[in-house]
Amino acid sequence: MPDGLQDTAGIGVMHPARQRLADELHARPTMAVAAPSRILHVARHGAVDPAADLGYLAGLCDSLGLQPPKAGARQFRFSIEGATIKWERYTECCAWTVVVPGVGMSAADPRIRDLIAGAPGTNIAVVDFEVHQGMVAAEAAAMAHFDPATLVASTLGEGRAEIWSDFRLGAEGEVKLILGVRDDLVPRTIGNVVQRFLDIETYRMLALLALPLAQRVNQRTTALDRRLAELTGAFIPSKSEGERADDAGLLTELGSIAAEVENLVAESAWRFGAARAYYALVEDRIAESRETAIGGFETVGYFMNRRLTPAMRTCESAAARQESLSQRVARSSQILRARVEIALQAQNQELLRSMEKRAGLQLRLQETVEGLSVVVISYYVVGLISYFLKGVEEVVPGLPHATQVVAFALPLVLGAVWMGMRRMKRRLLREH
Repeated sequence: MPDGLQDTAGIGVMHPARQRLADELHARPTMAVAAPSRILHVARHGAVDPAADLGYLAGLCDSLGLQPPKAGARQFRFSIEGATIKWERYTECCAWTVVVPGVGMSAADPRIRDLIAGAPGTNIAVVDFEVHQGMVAAEAAAMAHFDPATLVASTLGEGRAEIWSDFRLGAEGEVKLILGVRDDLVPRTIGNVVQRFLDIETYRMLALLALPLAQRVNQRTTALDRRLAELTGAFIPSKSEGERADDAGLLTELGSIAAEVENLVAESAWRFGAARAYYALVEDRIAESRETAIGGFETVGYFMNRRLTPAMRTCESAAARQESLSQRVARSSQILRARVEIALQAQNQELLRSMEKRAGLQLRLQETVEGLSVVVISYYVVGLISYFLKGVEEVVPGLPHATQVVAFALPLVLGAVWMGMRRMKRRLLREH
């Protein structure tokens, strides 16, 4: 039986990818979080080789005397000094999540922070997450930490929890989140809520990576759009017959614009596609939270819709402008090529007319040459006959005078030469 195929309890051969596909549902199990706790979440972006993250983690486990992760692992957990650490690999970043339980909710040990800081990449998202037992404690902590004028807050899951934040960066580049949970929530449920908001912050930042690119693309697209408008303006025929646009030059310039547009699309298409996917994940996580407003504060969903959505619309607009420009360049190319083809056809027709005229002239010249050839050949034949008759006159006296014979033979010679020339011409035409 081929490698990777197994007989499953006598019911047939298992698909080679079945185990991997089944494991995908369990690839990122939620980490249980008890209240109260404090979580430090760091998403590192920019590692060129994804294997570098796993290699760094394996070296870290070796230095701590821990069993290293398996090859190809996408999530790994271990404990150190009372804290639980989860490493997780995403498509273009890796995330480190440290959970420190306890009433005091102390921040992660500086040594743990140093371990995370040494990982490949740079910080794209940093979250300092406090989980409080009870809503009152969470609200008190939020009011003590945040400015009420910028506070975002909402009740989650029909009163099961409350979330507070201003989504502003702190002194160390972190976003502060404070969660209050109901007393009857189990650690796994709390972990699901925590993971949901960690995903929102991580995916939000990954989605916004496309915004600077979209702004550059819009600037470049505007410049290319103007060049294309000037170029297509030259397609319009000039009223002055003496002026005519250089179609070859226009086509070269149009090809240059097309190359720049395609290069722009190639550089940005993946980033814009990723931004759409990340934004969809943010919307999904917000929808799963089932928010309701607390007092007059904005909900997380309203805040994201008001701030994040315009940025994503800018990215969508940039991608749409690129596509529109690419289509316009393609249409302009078709128009210009059609114009060039029409001009070439006109030139070809003119060339054919010229060749036809030249062929007519050559035919007349050929007929003239043929007439002269008949005369010349006849002249030499008649001369030969004249010489022959003059010699015969001297040998046989009394014969008709040679001049008379030549006079009578001349029409016959001309006719014979002309017929011979026509016969030879027909034979040559048949052979070709």
